[in-house]
Amino acid sequence: MRWLRQGLTLLLAVGAVAAGGLFSLQNTEEIPLDLIAVQLPAQPVAIWVLAALAAGVVIGLGAGTLLAIRRSATIRRLRKQRDRLMAAAEKGTGLDSQ
Repeated sequence: MRWLRQGLTLLLAVGAVAAGGLFSLQNTEEIPLDLIAVQLPAQPVAIWVLAALAAGVVIGLGAGTLLAIRRSATIRRLRKQRDRLMAAAEKGTGLDSQ
């Protein structure tokens, strides 16, 4: 089953690279990019689109990483709270008075 997952991942990666290559070969018209304050030099449309895609992927991965870190911190805090409550409950049950 592991080899199937790796094979599909490899196939998907090769397909994505091939699609990106074909996309860049088809979109060669050069256009400048105006970002209100800065005007960037003319580049092929494919470069601008692929750069925007890459920026979106990086931003998405960063946001996902921040959410995962926050979730992990919350889980750690809740586990500590649970441990404190369980210790307090054990003290309050009177088990050590027997």
